[in-house]
Amino acid sequence: MFYRLWFLIVKELIQMMRYKALVIMVIFGPLAEMSLVAWSTAAPITNLPTVVVDQSRSEESRALLTAFNNTETFEFEHYLGNPTEATPYIESGEAVAALIIPTNYGQQLANPIGSFPEVGFILDGSDPIAAAEALNSAQGVVEHMNQKLAVQWNGGREENFSLVQPRLRVRYNEEMKKSIYTVPSELGLILFAITVMVAGIGIARERELGTLEQLTVTPISRLELIIAKSVPAVLLGFTAFLLMLAVAMLVFGIPMRGSWALLLTISFFFLMVELNIGLMVSAYAKNQMQALLLTFTWVMVEFFFSGYGVPVENMPDILQKIAPIFPIHHYMIIFRSILLKGVGLGAFWPQLLAGFVIGVVVLMLTIWFMGRQKWE
Repeated sequence: MFYRLWFLIVKELIQMMRYKALVIMVIFGPLAEMSLVAWSTAAPITNLPTVVVDQSRSEESRALLTAFNNTETFEFEHYLGNPTEATPYIESGEAVAALIIPTNYGQQLANPIGSFPEVGFILDGSDPIAAAEALNSAQGVVEHMNQKLAVQWNGGREENFSLVQPRLRVRYNEEMKKSIYTVPSELGLILFAITVMVAGIGIARERELGTLEQLTVTPISRLELIIAKSVPAVLLGFTAFLLMLAVAMLVFGIPMRGSWALLLTISFFFLMVELNIGLMVSAYAKNQMQALLLTFTWVMVEFFFSGYGVPVENMPDILQKIAPIFPIHHYMIIFRSILLKGVGLGAFWPQLLAGFVIGVVVLMLTIWFMGRQKWE
């Protein structure tokens, strides 16, 4: 058995090396994609184009504009005289926000008897990420100015007007960088996508070329063929994974707080689970095109349930119950826990057990689909 398996694996590796362009693309293409995602999310959102309507034109309004400008979140590109003129800039996308200071802003601020001054702030909600950043920055500016004014009106004495004083402590991502979340998510998703798509065309290619029938007259068993088809996908997928992990840590500063041995072992285990899914699709598909379409569909569904785009906890109850069917759902929980939190096996053994059950079921289905091809 081992003699046959060895030569079958060598045959698969030789066949893989004939497609040098595919090997290069599979290894370095995902690396480039992850680097672009990390590069775009590592830096904070700054210089959002903003419309300013300063009808007050007072010392107080200029101080407010200076405070907004000092955050570096906003870039004042357009100064208008009428609030109605700001709407077309928001609608056309030329501006993300509009700051409107009324005529009596300075007077009310100097003499706040009866009513306090109001400042208008319009946001383009079609881009929720930029809008949320702009809103948080604007609220911070207003809160800071309110504190300064309270001290000024209190004769220069600083007093705490809040009854409840929160003490915030952020763990595992102290600077609240988006890249700490997006880069590991992108890395895990690309790892699974590579594996399932490379494995998805393995048996389908043999069937399309007519060589699968030739293999049926040899002493090779279904399990031996599945193992041999697994080796190229494992080599490509894990090589790309190690390269992306190295770039994520060395270039983009993603921390590694857990055990290397645990991370690599579990990543390899879930890689094999996903690989079996690709082989199952390949055993079912009639040709390579059908296999690619099916694996692409599977990758898109896994992307949805991975929690990368939308947290699973925010999904409807029925979708939350469906999510554990997909191995990437469990792997992302484990991957982030080891990488960012440094936890041990006791923290995520239910997810590991679920991945094992999924792997066994998928392996049995793969062998069954191979049997449907009259494999003796």
